[in-house]
Amino acid sequence: MRILAVLTTVSLLLNACASAPEVKKDGTPEWVNRPELLYPQTRFLAAVGGGKNREEAILDAKRQLAESFVVKVQSQSKISAQSSLNQNTQGSVSGESNQNMAKEVTFETSTHLRGAEIKEVATVGPVIYALIALDKLSARSGLLMEANRLQSALNLELDSLEERFNNKAYQKAEGLLQQLETLQSEAAVLGMGALFETSPSRSRFDRIESGMRGRNSKKAFTVEIKVGETFFARDIEACLNDRGGQVFDSAKAPESASKIQITITERPQHMSMEGWTKIRFDLSAAIVEPSGKKYQAQTTETETARSRSAVLEAVSDKLAKNLCDQIFNRIGEMTP
Repeated sequence: MRILAVLTTVSLLLNACASAPEVKKDGTPEWVNRPELLYPQTRFLAAVGGGKNREEAILDAKRQLAESFVVKVQSQSKISAQSSLNQNTQGSVSGESNQNMAKEVTFETSTHLRGAEIKEVATVGPVIYALIALDKLSARSGLLMEANRLQSALNLELDSLEERFNNKAYQKAEGLLQQLETLQSEAAVLGMGALFETSPSRSRFDRIESGMRGRNSKKAFTVEIKVGETFFARDIEACLNDRGGQVFDSAKAPESASKIQITITERPQHMSMEGWTKIRFDLSAAIVEPSGKKYQAQTTETETARSRSAVLEAVSDKLAKNLCDQIFNRIGEMTP
């Protein structure tokens, strides 16, 4: 019995030593390369960053965690997303949309990594490492509360639209639905995708959108870039068509067509980062009815990229959509 007890004790000690994180000869903790040893992937999302000081290491860890999470969300939803993290005074981390992150890594999601915290920091020679981890269980409750809030707001907008269509309410409902669907993808990453369903809301919205297209099909337009880059014309025309309107060449347009005359102002912005280009685009449109009555619409976007052509490519869709929204906001005011 004594021999058995000794063997059991030795076995327990060996197992404990085997499960403890190792430290390499240069002093690097094993969690630097294998954070899952301390924070198993079944329970946590974890990432490690490095830098010349603590602040730089923590910022890099946040970036790494945001990137990892976004990739997982993209695999669920097939959408682009942007995620960034801010550390609050208690050391926990909340997220907010931002186009600029460490090392100029850019994403496009509205994701919020709720409850992420700095768990480990280690100095190895000239490099400082930081480990940030998100407890999936802690994140789930906040995500579910956000989903319920969005769903309630969306239901109100859909109810209103089904009673009487309004373009501004339509845009608000569209935005809420997109947020909810992104949130569902986040929930799937956190292992709670089955807790709420967005398809009924999507079906209601699609029916409303179909009716909207039917109303817009009565509107005919011609598009002319009066001043500025003609590059945008194709995207604006495509957007108008996609929203149910009909775009004609000016020589073949019916007499009922309204003219959309667009002025584009391109304003280069100062950039401290060498090799990058930042441009602000201001678009204004005069919508001229056959009767001569005019309506104004305008929008603006600022974009950063490696070159002017890359900026144009990145900003064109957003500007076109924003201008479409402004134009169709006027439909109720225009002569039937």
